[in-house]
Amino acid sequence: MLKTQSVQVIKQKHDLDADWLNYLAQMLMYDEVIVPDGKLWKRFGPLHVYAPPREYILALKIAAGRDKDLADCAILLSKTRIRTREQAQQVVERYLLPGGLQKNAESIEHALRWLFEGKRG
Repeated sequence: MLKTQSVQVIKQKHDLDADWLNYLAQMLMYDEVIVPDGKLWKRFGPLHVYAPPREYILALKIAAGRDKDLADCAILLSKTRIRTREQAQQVVERYLLPGGLQKNAESIEHALRWLFEGKRG
């Protein structure tokens, strides 16, 4: 069975939201990020779903830099110990490989300005 079919079967069987697993995004960024170990979140029979650290999610959302991700970043920041632009930059550099940093440099800069300098225009 294809992975995308597996995702759909699990979604239907357990009545999950359609976007419960953002598999495509993971595959698109596979060679751009360092994927940390996560904590066990839920078990669905033999399927174990792990949640990554908040800092990892924050780094990916900063790299994406979309408006909806920036709003999420503001919430995530309050759930971490990250208080400065420099700390956020370090988290991004911890999880994004050089190619990912380069490819997403403009989005990263935009997100960091938006979050820490109030440049929301």
